[in-house]
Amino acid sequence: MARHSKKLAALLLSALFLAGFAGYQHIRGNKPEDVLSERAAIEVKARKVPLLESDPTVRRAGALEYVAGWALTADNDHFGGFSGLVVSERGQLTAISDRGEWLEADFSFTTETPISNAFMRPFSKEARGKSKAAFDSESIITDGDGFLVAFEGDHRLMQVAADGGVTPSPLTALMDFSGVANNSGIEALAKVGGKLLAFPERGVDELGRLRGWLVGDGGSETVYLKPPRNYSPTDAATMKNGDVLVLLRRYSLMDGVSVKLLRIAAADITPGATLVGTELLHLEPPQTVDNMEGLDVIERLGEAPLVVMISDDNFRSSQRTLLLVFRLDR
Repeated sequence: MARHSKKLAALLLSALFLAGFAGYQHIRGNKPEDVLSERAAIEVKARKVPLLESDPTVRRAGALEYVAGWALTADNDHFGGFSGLVVSERGQLTAISDRGEWLEADFSFTTETPISNAFMRPFSKEARGKSKAAFDSESIITDGDGFLVAFEGDHRLMQVAADGGVTPSPLTALMDFSGVANNSGIEALAKVGGKLLAFPERGVDELGRLRGWLVGDGGSETVYLKPPRNYSPTDAATMKNGDVLVLLRRYSLMDGVSVKLLRIAAADITPGATLVGTELLHLEPPQTVDNMEGLDVIERLGEAPLVVMISDDNFRSSQRTLLLVFRLDR
């Protein structure tokens, strides 16, 4: 009986924590005056972190090799909360936060100063003076010369041009968001064969599947993701061969945060399919990990793919903005 009581108490505490965690996301920085008003240069400090603090020589994690990692800080209240990530082959890093604010910087994983020429800017001119809840962005992918951005709360996709101009994406109208909770919207975006693959954060059915969307100009079709138990997708990235990498997170009050990375074969991504994927990576304490929410993959000619992840610190001093780089075995 005592054992069951302790287990029940732990579950209740975990539920209360998660409820508070979700509420925190939508309260802090929710005032219009808290939203960034103009583009500003910032200095980002990067402290190197090993994969395993107790043994910095450890470099292997599943099918990945740890290349480098940093805990990032900046003397700017708007720095943090990063939920979406794009890294170009030329080393231009773009991340977007839960407030819809952009981090733009030069990125090099081979230098002592990995982040340089960094700027923070508002999502758009229209975002100035708006609440944080209206611009709770969760994922970005490249779209032509610009980006496609997914938001939760107000579930929608927005197209961002290279010059910063913003327009609603017509793909939003093709997607059925019924049954998708405010704080469980689109978390993972990827392009697959000319279509958009998207998955929400939560809402598994009785078979343990998340209902997602496979969207093209002609309409939207249903596709399912069956994540590992208690894990939720937080981002996705498409490889040059069409395979999709999916980043997933689990939180437990007893065990803390853990993440997994799945690889889904391009041939498996068809309308009506239930996608499971192959696990490439599992990180959990005492390994270096936090609330990893942003993912991209860099593929240069003749080199092994590099997987880059960034964490969402939720603007909390108890969490970190981690930027981690792994090399993927072919």
